[in-house]
This record gives sequence, structure tokens and C-alpha cells, in this order.
Amino acid sequence: MAAFLLGTVQGLTEFLPVSSSGHLVLTRAALPEAAVRTPGALFGIVVHLATLAAALIALRREVAAIVAALLPGRPSGERQAGRRVAVMLVVASFPAALAGFLLAEPIRGLFEAPQFASLGLVLTGCALLGCRGLLGSRRSSRGPLSGPARYRDALLIGTAQAVAILPGVSRSGATILTARARGLAAGDAARFSFLLSAPVIGGAVVFELAHAFGDPALAELGVGTVALELALGFVAAFLAGTLALAWVFGWLAQRRFHQFGWYCLASGGVGIGLSGA
Repeated sequence: MAAFLLGTVQGLTEFLPVSSSGHLVLTRAALPEAAVRTPGALFGIVVHLATLAAALIALRREVAAIVAALLPGRPSGERQAGRRVAVMLVVASFPAALAGFLLAEPIRGLFEAPQFASLGLVLTGCALLGCRGLLGSRRSSRGPLSGPARYRDALLIGTAQAVAILPGVSRSGATILTARARGLAAGDAARFSFLLSAPVIGGAVVFELAHAFGDPALAELGVGTVALELALGFVAAFLAGTLALAWVFGWLAQRRFHQFGWYCLASGGVGIGLSGA
């Protein structure tokens, strides 16, 4: 049940600017020590994979449009637009890929540090409240996805995603804020942000699974225990993520996204207090 609870927490917080990784770290710390025995980094990656699946299903039209644009037989204008979005996604993925390659080991240790995750939540809350003007837009973005206008914009959004590898720093909050600052409409910023999670999560899954095969701690736990915890977490995160996605765009349109900053400040402050105690 603890694995299902953690998966639910991941699903509900992944698409909101409240840092799902920070919530996973704090929730694990609040549970009994043996409640979930799978290492935090591996469990976090698998439940992130579940919410990625939920996002790709919800954005299936955008995904299909990008894939179709890369195939022959479509008008050149549509093909070029789709290819441009695909290229921008690749460019924006570079910073997080580089950070993950160079800093994988230190970052893995932070997923066992509730004090650091709490501090990250406080910083996220400050960013959301300080940049509240960027988190709402009355411009419609229901048409074809419009990505960043320039490579520099894509790299800046990708850099925000790289920073959000740290637990407690909201990936969706950082990337949506940066995309809005670079001129994307709120809905386009959210759609680009969620699609951008695909390469970094996919790469992290491959890396963590390769690391897991050589981890003696996982061998001691047994394949059955680890597989059951990961399966429960995956199912819960997928269902909760599908539900949360239905809320995100409405909150952006209503200019209420920044209000999660107060929640981040409160939860981060409580986490720091409990960690100190």
C-alpha cells in the first residue's frame, strides 16, 4: 500500500508546479523505514515513467502531428512546422542530458535527503509567487503546438529542466515559467513542457535500470518485492496523473497556477522544521 500511496503522490504532483520528486522524498521520509524498500531514485524514475505515459496519451494529437510531420506525404508547411517543434524538443533536451550524465551519482544521493527537497520546495514557491504574472494567459493555444521561436529559447527552457532534476525544484513550474518568459502562450508552454519530459525521463529510466542490475541492495530485496512495488507505484501514478492533467490547463487559463507557490512554501517549511527536529 505504501508503494501505491507514493505512486498516487507522484501522479497528483507531477504536472502541478509543486515538485513531484520533492513530494516523493518527503513522503518516503514520513513513512516507516521498511514501508517501501526499493531505492528512492529507481522508484522515482519508474513512477515518472508512468506519468510520462499519461502525458503522451493526453497529448496524443500533438505527438501524432510531430510524428506525421517527419514522414513524407504531407504539405511542406505542416511538415516544416512539425519538424521545427521536434528539433526544438531535441535542443531543449541537451542540458538535462548533460547534467544527468555528469552529476548522476551526487543527484541520486539527494533523493534520500528530505532537508534538501524541502529547501527546493521553498525555492519553487518563491519562484512561482515572484513570477506570477507569467503563469496566466488568455491567449488561446488549442491549435497546433507552437514551440520556442529560437534555439536560444529552447536551450533556456532545457536549462530550467536540468535544474529541476534536483528534488524539490518543480520541473513543470521551471519549464513553464521559462517558456512563458520566452513568449509562449500558457497552453503551449504547458504542452511543450510535458512533451519535453519524454527524452529526459526515457534516458533516466535506461540509466537507472542499468544501474539497478548491478546494485547488491536490490539483489538482497529480491526481484519479486521490487517488481511488486514498482508495479503498484506505476499503476497509481498513471491513474492519478491522468486525473491531474485534466486540471492543469484550466488552472493556467484561470491564472491560478501561481497559488501553488504558497503550498510549496508551506510544505517546504514544514519539511525543514521536521527534518531539523
